[in-house]
Amino acid sequence: MAREPQMRTVLAVLGKEILETRRDRRTLIVALLLPVVMMPVVTLGIPYLSQRQQRERASTPALVAVVNRRAAGSLVAMGVRKNLIRVTEVKDPRQALREGRVDAVLEIPPDFQARIARGAVTVTVLYDESEVASMVARQRLAELVGSYTALVTEGRLRARGLSHRDLAPIEIRLRNVADERRLGGALLAGLLPFFISVWAVLGGQHAALDLGAGEKERRTMEALLVSPPTRWELSLGKFLAVTAASLVAVLMVIATTLVTLRLGAAWGIAELKRTAVAISMGPAMLLILVAILLVAFLSAVQLALSFYARGVREAQQYFTPVYLLLSLPAMAAPFLEGWEQAWATYLVPGLNAVFAFRELLLGKLSWPALGLTVVTTTVYTVAALAGAVRLLSRETITPKT
Repeated sequence: MAREPQMRTVLAVLGKEILETRRDRRTLIVALLLPVVMMPVVTLGIPYLSQRQQRERASTPALVAVVNRRAAGSLVAMGVRKNLIRVTEVKDPRQALREGRVDAVLEIPPDFQARIARGAVTVTVLYDESEVASMVARQRLAELVGSYTALVTEGRLRARGLSHRDLAPIEIRLRNVADERRLGGALLAGLLPFFISVWAVLGGQHAALDLGAGEKERRTMEALLVSPPTRWELSLGKFLAVTAASLVAVLMVIATTLVTLRLGAAWGIAELKRTAVAISMGPAMLLILVAILLVAFLSAVQLALSFYARGVREAQQYFTPVYLLLSLPAMAAPFLEGWEQAWATYLVPGLNAVFAFRELLLGKLSWPALGLTVVTTTVYTVAALAGAVRLLSRETITPKT
């Protein structure tokens, strides 16, 4: 019977904190508005800009200065005809490249024709690796030289009564076995774990700041400390309020990302048309479960730091390492090959959830790894919440003078 009043007290504290959180416009903006605005910009804006840039590069020839152009007129003419290069005349080609007036320089030996008739010849491509346009020009010139080499080789084979099949008797045929759903899973695995991790921190950050350090600055914490609820009831109610704000932001991010990617495919963005962006019910429920646990852990950590800090500004300084310690591994996860197979990965707080998200979206997560993630994250959450209760218990009431 003693337990029922305690839960009522916790729920009362939760209701009070949620009401105050709803009045805080910063929390509402971070939890509701920012995901809706930012996710379409990130998920559609980057692929759109990439696709437009590729189209522009494909349609715009590289500006190239050619040394000894007349020595290989047919080679240069092929590049111009294929729209790979546009030739310009400059007095000092190397200086022009350094100054960015040309994208690349093609140096042709003056005895090009004589050398190629004897066997082989070398042409030199000068480019600037620090410039994207110059790197593209290098690729274009390599493609041009390759095409011209194939043309010369074919002529030599015909002169000897041979064909290109005699030179390359084995052909390779490439077939992609990944269907649209697998491609969609790979796309989501590259996006959602990072976004969930970031908003799991940011979504409840303002609520955590306000319910701990903020109340200290406003001197409303003392009124709560002399009220009937115990310290753990107050901590649990505040913890649930922070968790609710953060969870709303994470769910908004997941929903907005899925909707935005589908709209992008419908609008014709090439990278998205090849994929089927969908999560089946089973993985979706497990994804939300792990997201709830991650949100709970981070909410407990941020609330404890807010209780520990003497003011809002100090608490913000403590929150920054939490954000970095979670967002940086989330960014690096796609490049940490083999880590998903190591059990130690699922013992590290935050990192275990990121890899669980990735493996769930890729359809590869094993039940032991999922179980280890759930157990360890729950333990870390309880420990962080216990720390928050202890820090709140150390708060003293300043007597009025």
